[in-house]
Amino acid sequence: MISGLGSSISSMASSLFARLDTKSQGYIEKTDLQSAFEQISGASDADEIFSALDGDSDGKLTESELTSSLTKLAEELDNQFNAMRMSGAMAGMGGPGAAGGMPPPPPPQDDEGFTQDELSAQLEEIGSTDSKRSSLISSIVENFDQADTDGNGKVSHSEAMAFEQESGTGGSDSTQASGNNEFAVMLRMMQLAQAYGAFGQSTETASVSEVA
Repeated sequence: MISGLGSSISSMASSLFARLDTKSQGYIEKTDLQSAFEQISGASDADEIFSALDGDSDGKLTESELTSSLTKLAEELDNQFNAMRMSGAMAGMGGPGAAGGMPPPPPPQDDEGFTQDELSAQLEEIGSTDSKRSSLISSIVENFDQADTDGNGKVSHSEAMAFEQESGTGGSDSTQASGNNEFAVMLRMMQLAQAYGAFGQSTETASVSEVA
């Protein structure tokens, strides 16, 4: 998706900037972005998007800032997608990178597992130093009967892995939220670029009215 854009980000940003800089000021203001979004969708979420793109927060978005910000967003999203693919591959091999990039709490050597009280004690020891692992253990404690599939009163390493896979636990909420925000900004800017014919279409023939 994002990874397929590559070097076209730069040309797209340059073309889009030329269309948005209607006053030929050499920069775009938030009102310019707001007007553009309102034309193509009737709604504007320009505040958050402009803030994400305006690197020095001076209220003026230059062509260089737009290009570098979109390039950075694309690279960050690429890294996230690659990490997700790698995590999935590790999970398929049963490796320690399974589902979320962190292994479940280490079980005893004989893999007998931990009781609910033992897991609670581990959770207190970990605290906030390892958010991914503490998130998983906390979820297992709260859903102990579900995680304890064999009903022996203990959750083993394999049971913890199975629970993590099933519930999707272990990810960082803040990281996911950040990724979602980055994706939303990039998606909206790509929609705007498409509406303004900034993906290589002729500047003479492309217009907002044709796609609105």
